Amino acid sequence: MSQPRFLITAFLLLCLIALVRNVAAQDAKLDKRDMQALSRMAQADLAEIATGKLAGEKGTNPEVKKFGQHMVDEHSKMLDEGKKLAQSKGVKPPADTDKKHQAALKKLQGLSGADFDRQYMDQMVRDHQEVLQLAQKTAKGSKDPQIKAHAQKGAPHIQEHLDQAKKIQSSLK
Repeated sequence: MSQPRFLITAFLLLCLIALVRNVAAQDAKLDKRDMQALSRMAQADLAEIATGKLAGEKGTNPEVKKFGQHMVDEHSKMLDEGKKLAQSKGVKPPADTDKKHQAALKKLQGLSGADFDRQYMDQMVRDHQEVLQLAQKTAKGSKDPQIKAHAQKGAPHIQEHLDQAKKIQSSLK
């Protein structure tokens, strides 16, 4: 190999090594709690989408049905943003909800009529209270500025969903 080709090849190889080290260093810097927060927020989004679709099918109260569709729309957007962020951080986003949300969905699937409406709205209040706490904690304590910004952006929407859910919940009692 001629000397100029050798130098070019060596230079490209060094650049590739530096790039791989940089990517590995970025992955290593991502805090375990930040990775868990991303995963838990995505699981919550997946749960809201699944139960929102169910509310559209099984809900009898027009406000419950409307809220369910709103959850599908809003949490689909939030999930897409979260997935893109997770992938940019080298974190594989979850494909499904956790066991707790799966059990809640199964319980809702067995209900109908006004019982479904009440239980769905009760679940929405609990879920949104929980994920709001997670988003607020992540917004304050995340070590990653992009994850922090994602949580800060999501928290007001989650608070709005919680307020709406409580309002509908109280009207069903």
